[in-house]
Amino acid sequence: MGRFNPGRFVKKAVKKVTKPIAKVLDKVVPNEVKPFLPYAAAAFPFLAPGAFGALSASMPGFGIQNAFLRAAAQRGLTGSGLNIFSQLSQEGSEGDVNLTRAAIAGIPAALATPGLSTSLGGDAALTRINAADPTSLGTQLKSGSLDILSKAAGAAEKGANANLLSMDKVASLTTPLSVEGTFDAVKFAKQAELDYLAELDAFNATAGATQEANDEGRRSAITSSMLAANFAQDVIDSTLSELGLKEGGIVSLNMGGSVLPSGGEMDYRQGGMIPMGSKERADDVPARLSKNEFVMTADAVRAAGGGSVNEGAKRMYNLMNNLEARA
Repeated sequence: MGRFNPGRFVKKAVKKVTKPIAKVLDKVVPNEVKPFLPYAAAAFPFLAPGAFGALSASMPGFGIQNAFLRAAAQRGLTGSGLNIFSQLSQEGSEGDVNLTRAAIAGIPAALATPGLSTSLGGDAALTRINAADPTSLGTQLKSGSLDILSKAAGAAEKGANANLLSMDKVASLTTPLSVEGTFDAVKFAKQAELDYLAELDAFNATAGATQEANDEGRRSAITSSMLAANFAQDVIDSTLSELGLKEGGIVSLNMGGSVLPSGGEMDYRQGGMIPMGSKERADDVPARLSKNEFVMTADAVRAAGGGSVNEGAKRMYNLMNNLEARA
């Protein structure tokens, strides 16, 4: 019997609640809007401070007596909640929520609380005045931390109240939008890796039934997958070397076609999963098709896999191979 993992238990419990919500949002929110939602949520406290403050006032105050700290907690909770909403709205969301991303998203919203800077600055001064030893390390650390928070809150509040086209407004938006951009970049990199592994698994699953699983085929599958995921050529070469599949010369695709990066054309006349492109329904992947062929939508692939694109692709491969054998 395995050891109890509280983190996994909490994650599983949260997903039971968030997965149904994600399915509804996936259908309701337009696909064109979904990528911009995390950035809109991050910018909301600074572009519409009045509306954001009114929304935050309905949040629980957790019994905090200080009015400014209570308002900051409410605004932070609202910022985190909007970020969670934006995460659940993304295409193909299975209810997974990055709580670290949500927590960080709430910090700028909390710092922009009106009056928080003045309140923290006063607390810092009182800490130094009332300390038994103002020169002690503990007193200096506490008062210094409050001073730093006061300055950060002052800058955030100034940006929230600034004119829309002012540099103060631009500066206030830089931090929250940059944080969201970093999280998006990491998420894309992880998905690119998963796409590469899924393509390799799909090749291995079908190779035995349709063709000889030789080194050339493996090289082709790995190369096409990693190019589609925007891996650099030196990374591809290094990966092939580690797998014992490096070979000089041009590597051809197992299905035929081009291995050119962005702008190249892929040949899918024999069928196959297409993991590349910016997003679903973007129609931005050059591909060659032939008469009487049929293309499935991403939603159909996902449904075939019971909600999983990767599982749906495997089932589509199996269906294609079975039907071709009967032709």
